[in-house]
Amino acid sequence: MKDSNKKSKKSSSDSVDPVKNTIPEMPKDKRTKAYKEWVKKYGDQILESNDIPEMPKDKRTKAYKEWVKQYGDQKLPSKNKKTSSKSEKKVTKKIGSKKVTLSDNVNQFEELINSKEWFTKRKEIEELRSVINTILKKNDSDKIGTIKSDFLKTLKIYSSKKRKYFNDLNSNQKENLIKRQALIERIKDLIVVDESPNKLYSKFKLLKEEWHNTGQVPITDRNNIWETYRHHVGKFYDFLHLNRDLRELDFKHNYEEKLKIIERAEQLDKVSDIIKASRDLNDLHRLWKNELGPVSREHSDDLWARFQAASQKIHSKRQKFQKDISTIQQDNYQKKQNVIVKMKELTSKLPKTHSEWQNKIKEFEKLKSEFQSIKNLQRNKNKKSWNDFRLATKEFNTEKNNFYKNQKKELKKSIDQKKSLINEVKAIIESNKISENSNRVKLIQEEWKKIGYLPRKISNSLWNDFKPLLNKFYDILKSGVVNLDEAEQEVYDRKSKFIDKLKFSKKKYSIDDLRENFISSIQSFNEIGELNLNSSTILNLNLMRKISSIVKSLDIDNVEKDNLIFDFELELSKTDSKEINKKIQTIKRKISDLEVESNQFQNNLEFFSSSSSENQLFKNVSTKIESIEKKIEFWRAKLKKIEKV
Repeated sequence: MKDSNKKSKKSSSDSVDPVKNTIPEMPKDKRTKAYKEWVKKYGDQILESNDIPEMPKDKRTKAYKEWVKQYGDQKLPSKNKKTSSKSEKKVTKKIGSKKVTLSDNVNQFEELINSKEWFTKRKEIEELRSVINTILKKNDSDKIGTIKSDFLKTLKIYSSKKRKYFNDLNSNQKENLIKRQALIERIKDLIVVDESPNKLYSKFKLLKEEWHNTGQVPITDRNNIWETYRHHVGKFYDFLHLNRDLRELDFKHNYEEKLKIIERAEQLDKVSDIIKASRDLNDLHRLWKNELGPVSREHSDDLWARFQAASQKIHSKRQKFQKDISTIQQDNYQKKQNVIVKMKELTSKLPKTHSEWQNKIKEFEKLKSEFQSIKNLQRNKNKKSWNDFRLATKEFNTEKNNFYKNQKKELKKSIDQKKSLINEVKAIIESNKISENSNRVKLIQEEWKKIGYLPRKISNSLWNDFKPLLNKFYDILKSGVVNLDEAEQEVYDRKSKFIDKLKFSKKKYSIDDLRENFISSIQSFNEIGELNLNSSTILNLNLMRKISSIVKSLDIDNVEKDNLIFDFELELSKTDSKEINKKIQTIKRKISDLEVESNQFQNNLEFFSSSSSENQLFKNVSTKIESIEKKIEFWRAKLKKIEKV
């Protein structure tokens, strides 16, 4: 009875396609209840391969589209089995390889993820991830615990990078969707604007250009937003009733833009990287189809034919490239091996100096960039070349690190030697043994020069510590401040600090206030204590230099400046009778010389008659006599000041 029922059911089917009567079409929306019920009811059923006709190979044909529409959601077990067996074979092949260790795989996995092109290498990363996971499942021993930990850390970084990339991409696409929706609203608003057609069209053209310059939107909204845009553009054209001139203007714009696309497509024939050229051509086809409107009928066929001809050249090259891919990959492998040979040659003769190593490092970096720029190799050859590359890099880095380790030792030795010399000079000065160590300081300077290379920053820092000590040593030696006792040395240091700290605010003071201020400072300086003649002379000169520089910087008359400086010199040396007498004799000598010079000019005037008063020579001599008399008066005034002291 059961058998007869089965037969009657099968014979009663009047449909051409028995599969359709057995299993209804699967709902497209996976979130619906209907979809879940369909999967629950029919998901485990498998259609035999002889129930479904063979899928047409050419995707552009109508037969292919009808086949996809009818059988696209149904699973073919034979193909799935074949595919799964291939992938299992692939994994088995990878796992079975004994040439590459788990550590090598993890290192390669980390290198791929840390590379700048990690996103384009996702397929390779995922395959390697699968291989590592398989090995870890089979070998769960304590020995690989560290490697597993490194792998999991790197995997976490990879997940974070993917998440950030797709979040950024999704965020950007959502922003583009909002922009495009806003542009559609602005196009809709043009319909209700009461303006001339030309102005409206100009605004529409700007909006249209902004639309084309806005990036991609989320794929779920892509078709809907495009159809909405086309709908409202059509409504705008209907509303505007474009006249022939404006339509021709739009045709002309589209014609020019399509010409640019064709020219770019024709230029792709000159691009050596056929993969890149193919990608660029696909972008041009997308622009042609989606971004640009129609052209006039008279140009439409010619433009398309020219674009197709340029595209065909790239397609032919791509097909030829696919045929010759093995030869190209072999050539690329050989190029990479040649680069590795050059990298190894760099370590055949090792540099001996820092500058030579820097040049070698630059050459090595260039070779690394050259190696990484060579792409498209067979997978097994690619692994070998990368292993060779890592070994060459490791060898170079080892030699470089060894050199700089030894260099650090030498640098430390040189630094210690220079610091020792600095401390020795410092000890000589602090012990106040200046004159008896003058020859030793000269030898220290010679030793300093003979110490080996140091980086500029360190060398300058040490020199900045050493030079002031030398200057101080020779200043003490020249000044005669040698072999001072402890009390004298204290006075000398206090006076030196007093000079260093001496400052003056550039406020508006009267001349008398200035004089009083500085005389008070000089008195305070003298009250610090007395020293021997040489030391005192040096310190007094230093103080007067400081005071003179301050006075000269003030905004007062030059004569007043000279008078002030003279008064301060007098105040500083008034306790030194020898210095006072020396100044008196100097001024008297100057006055005497000036009087002699004046008398000589007076005698010269006697040769001129009374009628010669307008003579130019007579005038010059008279002017000189007046100038000399003023100088005599100036020095006599200073002499009176000194005599009062």
